[in-house]
Amino acid sequence: MSRASAHARNLRVRPSRLRLTAALAVTLAATTAATVAGPGVASAAPAAASQAAGAEAALPVLTSMDRVDNVGSTGFLTSQYYDATWTRYDGTTVTFPGDSNGTHHSGAAESDIVVASKGTRHTLHDMAKGGDPVVIDSPYALRTVNGSTLVMVDEATNTLHLVGRGPDGRTVDRKVTGLPAGKLWVAADTAPGTVAVQLAAADFSSYRLAVIDASTAATIRTYELGDYARDVQVTPDHVAWKTSDDRTKAVDRHTGASEVLSGSATFAFGDDWVAVEDSTRLTFRSRKDGHTVEPFRFANQVTPGPDGTLIVRGGTAADGWGVFRVALGADGEPKVTMVADVPDGQELTLRSVSVPSRTSGYTRFSWDISEEEAYVDFELTHTATGRKTSVHNEYQPFLTWDGGLDKYFSGYNGTYTWKMTAGSEARFGPAVVRTGTLTMARPTQPRDFNDNGDADALVRDGSGRLTAYAMHELTAMRTDLECHETDCQPLAKPNNPELLGTGGWNTYTLLASPGNLAGGAADDIIARDRDGVLWMYQSEKQKLLPRTKIGGGWQIYDKIVGGSDLNGDGRGDLLATDTGGVLWLYTSTGDAKAPFKARKKIGAGWGQYNLLTAPGNIAGATGGDLLARDKDGVLWLYLGKGDGTFTARRQIGGGWQKYTQIVPAGKNPWHPVTDILAVGPSGSARYHGNDSTTRPYGKAVPIPLRTDSTTYKTFF
Repeated sequence: MSRASAHARNLRVRPSRLRLTAALAVTLAATTAATVAGPGVASAAPAAASQAAGAEAALPVLTSMDRVDNVGSTGFLTSQYYDATWTRYDGTTVTFPGDSNGTHHSGAAESDIVVASKGTRHTLHDMAKGGDPVVIDSPYALRTVNGSTLVMVDEATNTLHLVGRGPDGRTVDRKVTGLPAGKLWVAADTAPGTVAVQLAAADFSSYRLAVIDASTAATIRTYELGDYARDVQVTPDHVAWKTSDDRTKAVDRHTGASEVLSGSATFAFGDDWVAVEDSTRLTFRSRKDGHTVEPFRFANQVTPGPDGTLIVRGGTAADGWGVFRVALGADGEPKVTMVADVPDGQELTLRSVSVPSRTSGYTRFSWDISEEEAYVDFELTHTATGRKTSVHNEYQPFLTWDGGLDKYFSGYNGTYTWKMTAGSEARFGPAVVRTGTLTMARPTQPRDFNDNGDADALVRDGSGRLTAYAMHELTAMRTDLECHETDCQPLAKPNNPELLGTGGWNTYTLLASPGNLAGGAADDIIARDRDGVLWMYQSEKQKLLPRTKIGGGWQIYDKIVGGSDLNGDGRGDLLATDTGGVLWLYTSTGDAKAPFKARKKIGAGWGQYNLLTAPGNIAGATGGDLLARDKDGVLWLYLGKGDGTFTARRQIGGGWQKYTQIVPAGKNPWHPVTDILAVGPSGSARYHGNDSTTRPYGKAVPIPLRTDSTTYKTFF
């Protein structure tokens, strides 16, 4: 255990400048219970309760690897690897050995209870009162410990249970009542008497926080969180949590009034103060008059204790690195007392960092840091839009940015600023921060309407807005994706569509995206209005240019599709069927003023089809191809010859009547052909191209995307 050697658990006498006063030592000793005995618990000899005035008090020694897990009235629990240690304020320690076979330890927040768990067996040690440990056996999954109560979930029924030991020695299992619907996701470490749990919607699109009275096992109140919340705190007066933008939202439990606090804020000292953490310092701010106190030169962990006290892991100018107890002094100001020494605390040093100035996708960042177990966060911000993403790495001197923004949205081309923050739980001192810029430069892709290198589906909603949905994001709506991280959540719905038009698109009766017609920055859009006039919108990265008129008379057509290069000139062309069932070809010119040549008749009999899609090359032939669905739901493939004509049709299969629209979905990552996205009211699917003329598509990949006239009126 490297730094968890025996000497780290010995007592160290601090120099005179770091003494605890005799009065404080006696006061803390008076509150310390006898050493707890129990299976697998090794106890250190208690320090002398009486010391002569002015005598040097012995401080326990911890290592920089020790993390504070919970704080009670008589001491605090720290952990390192499998082991846990209870450190009393009188200087004595109790070690709870762990092992790699499943034994782990947890503490009850703001109490003196330590729980050793292995399988279904949970052993509770009361470090304040001592006595024999209490053993509770339960088949449920332990979420947290609240006082001497186990907060557990029956995963088979998705029900929450409070499990404890009754006065008669029997196990008491109480099912929590009044919880709102939702998957029980995580329980917060809260003060004894009040339990807080987060519940996720079935699709993980939103979260609620339920506050429960532990004495009655009844839900008191629920709070809408929106996104998943971190660092939930429940005090007598407030419920607070950290939001996704690294701020803290607090709700008054009596009035319901809410406020947003900067940074990661912890309520302390009867809610009259907040301790606000950022990457460089810890600030105590009075909520009465707003004045601030900064007693620490650095702090990298703040843990609430009973009665509003705090335990802070960090350092002061006078004492160096250690663990400190903070409480209000007689003057009403925060008073800091050192309760454990960390002699091996060292500040982090960044020797070098390497970030490329230009990238076209996956990007490697590397560095040389003095601590092997350091963590590194890179935050990247797209300069033009302000959109951000963060990537994180531990234990390796490099990381790779996948070129994305958010979870499933590809990053835009253009300039990014980056901010590197390096820190370590094993180190003390402020995080190391570096900044710089880089440029993302991907080549233009077909159907990329927002300049992020990813094909998009164009969608008109019921209000007449036009948006571009990234295909990767739509595909990520799958609920069968493997998820190996405990906090990994499937994407429930696409949440980052690019707004291309704010309104007015309901005036058009037919819409198509035939490709880059006029040599602009991206593919263009064709729209026919109710009077039969055809318009063109040229795309300029994340926006559309004002429309230009192509001409009238297009009311004779009942279907217009585009996206395939049918004559091999490198530009997309337009296909249209008239009301008589004749298919016509309009090849593109590359001239924005006159984007199409005179129409050319391909053939008759196309009235048997109620859906046409021209997705490009889907079967590895020389030209762009065409898909047609007949009235019986059978899908047919017409291979393009490259001269504006097609081979005889080939049947793909039946059952396609359940879809209302089929659109190109970008290149297949395994074959150089185009996938398709089929959408409908009962569900959708992505079909990967096989690069085959006899079996062009593989098995459908279901996506829980259901079209409706409000959000997804028209796909093209």
